[in-house]
Amino acid sequence: MSGEGYYTRLAAVLFTAALIGAVILKPNAGRHYVEKVVAVAAAADGAPMATRACAIGEPALTGPFAPFEDVLSVSPLGGVTAPGEILPAPYIRINMRRGETAFERRATNALAPAKADIIALERKINRDPYGRAMAQSWTVHFKSCEKISFYYGRLNNISDDILRRAGGLAAFTELGGPDHIAAEVRIRVHAGDVIGDADGFDVGLHDLGATPAAMARPERYRSNPYARAAVFDAAPSLIRTIAPETGRARCAIEYLPKDDQTKWISKLGDSWGIRRAKGENACRAALIDTPDAVQGAWFTDAAHNAATTKVSAIALAADAIDPDRLIFALHGRLPSLTPALISMAPMMDAERKAATKDFLSFKKGEGRINAPFNKTRDDEFYCYEGLRANFVGPRINGVILLKPQRNGDDLGFLKIEARGDVLSCIDLEEPWAFTGNETAFYR
Repeated sequence: MSGEGYYTRLAAVLFTAALIGAVILKPNAGRHYVEKVVAVAAAADGAPMATRACAIGEPALTGPFAPFEDVLSVSPLGGVTAPGEILPAPYIRINMRRGETAFERRATNALAPAKADIIALERKINRDPYGRAMAQSWTVHFKSCEKISFYYGRLNNISDDILRRAGGLAAFTELGGPDHIAAEVRIRVHAGDVIGDADGFDVGLHDLGATPAAMARPERYRSNPYARAAVFDAAPSLIRTIAPETGRARCAIEYLPKDDQTKWISKLGDSWGIRRAKGENACRAALIDTPDAVQGAWFTDAAHNAATTKVSAIALAADAIDPDRLIFALHGRLPSLTPALISMAPMMDAERKAATKDFLSFKKGEGRINAPFNKTRDDEFYCYEGLRANFVGPRINGVILLKPQRNGDDLGFLKIEARGDVLSCIDLEEPWAFTGNETAFYR
């Protein structure tokens, strides 16, 4: 045993003895002291951080995600997404400042925000339509105590030292093919250690001690995107490690020290720092299914829980940055939304087709027109107008009509139709009705 190891263990023994003495003097504080004893013992004997009790009343994260002066903004991911895809928030993206040109970002170091164990590494190769490798991206999964896990996603590179300590690429397992590989590891890092570099990266945190988010069908969100039998059977422990329960996702900023929270919250906004977050809890504006209303995720298949492909669902919710704007994330799953409805020049066929697969945004209204998604009722029609592709894209020459319905005690279904025969909801002939071109979606 090295001298350093001996004295570390001696200090742990003495500290543990002192805590036990304190328990004798203050028996009512026993649970608190026992947790401290467990944490100290785990740290002293080199046990995994996953076996360490989370410190009560102390922030789970103690350092920055990246050098603060390099960060332009922190944005909730995406517009609105569906199960199998990353939720818009509380997962966040750290956006770096501009680089040498207006459309470049500077690459900077991603830093460990706490003392933690790296428990898994993933690498994906992105290819162009011709199969040529364009870029690689890394995901690093951490565990800082028994209830807190977090990850960094879409890093451009990881540290050479971390890759070496992981055993190199030879230690990785293919997940469905050579373009997606992963490895289960245990690499201890400390706050401020360089994990890799990126011109922007994602941060997600999961708190196993937190109450799961409200979902009409929580089992939909527990489906594992890697759970194909061949992949899962090859590496079940690895698969469970890299696919945490999204219902327990929380905003990573809220796990920083109070003073640091204020700094990072001030950065909440869109990817280029133009649209600043307006909601008081923008970092916590995760897609939440609303029972008895249309807000949340809806599936194209009533039976298969969207397990076959991640784009077999749509989502309806408020914009994570501006709650007064609502979003249809239809993922190209509404056949009645045709390129002919996109307000662009006729010769721009490819662009018009692409716009039908983008998300649609519009200003929140009231009553039956542009009703908030969490205020709708079953068996009533609602009409949405003033639509455009994404936030700044072309206008939609038409409206969207929807009607939530329920059969008995089931979770119901939702019918949606894009209508190009009118330009505003007041132009629709009463009583409102579908034309036979609607699409059904299911909870």
